[in-house]
Amino acid sequence: MKPKGTLFRCSGFLTAPFGTAILAGNFFFCTSPLQAQQLRPGAAQAEAGWKAYEEGRPQDAKPLLEQAVKLSPAVADYHAALAEVDSKLGQDDAAIQHFKRAIALKPLDTEFRLNLAQLLQKKGNDQEALNTLQIAHAAPELVDLWHFTRGFSLFRLGRFGPARDEFNAIVNKPQFMASASFFLGNIAYMQSRFDEAEPSLAKAVELGNVEGNKAYNAYAYDYGLVLFKLGKYAEADRQFRTSLARYDKDPLPWMFLGRCEEQLGNYPEAIAMLETSIKTDPTFQLSYYELARLQQRHGDPNRAAELFAKIGEMKKEEINKEEERATRLKTAPAPR
Repeated sequence: MKPKGTLFRCSGFLTAPFGTAILAGNFFFCTSPLQAQQLRPGAAQAEAGWKAYEEGRPQDAKPLLEQAVKLSPAVADYHAALAEVDSKLGQDDAAIQHFKRAIALKPLDTEFRLNLAQLLQKKGNDQEALNTLQIAHAAPELVDLWHFTRGFSLFRLGRFGPARDEFNAIVNKPQFMASASFFLGNIAYMQSRFDEAEPSLAKAVELGNVEGNKAYNAYAYDYGLVLFKLGKYAEADRQFRTSLARYDKDPLPWMFLGRCEEQLGNYPEAIAMLETSIKTDPTFQLSYYELARLQQRHGDPNRAAELFAKIGEMKKEEINKEEERATRLKTAPAPR
């Protein structure tokens, strides 16, 4: 991308927040010309600051870019560069303010708006992120990312219809095929359309198994939940194992693995999986209840009595509440 600003152009692209991490990884890139397009106060400090940032020295870059902003407060790119450095240093509130200033100076700059929207998403401010993206046209090279970023916030706000439209617009684009399929599958699951969710999540799992996708355990877990809902226990079993291979500190995949093994008639294996679930999270009562029930029917009655004594008399509504928690997708919007 050619630089459009006085000194440089900086862009932060979110391919999937997830949470956000969010879900297919983050990447940032910036480009700069060899020299400023024109000499102005602060240009030397800005150039030196950006050089320090590109060399991996954000602590040295920050005071230089602060000087550039002070000397030329009307240069939007200087504010945006300082925002990028602040973000790198984990100073998100400061970064947000500098991006807002850059946008005030260049209201139609879609790169600045995308950077700000991603920071707002990181803070959980999805409605403000959507407001930031409310301009008529994104730059052509940013249209796909614009759709994804909007879709992500709409999904987290529980506005599934508009979110589906955004993800459908990019689901056939190679860069977004895995992550868009993942969210389309999640939307279908949230609306209890499990047959529709299955192929979308299958595609997400197939395409999302790439180096650097830290959310792949969520891809596999959510796909496993859909398969479990459809009664495809052997296939669900494989997905929960795939999820655990990436991250094994969550009690939920262990519990569902136990449920799958029970449905498949492998009772000793089911008991072992549920025992691991309660070791992973000793406070997760649903796994205690499932394990106690299974031990009573297919294992050690004494162990069952011990477990039932630990959990006491779980009321039906408490069991239902725990079950609701257990069957929530990893990326499901928080109840509102």
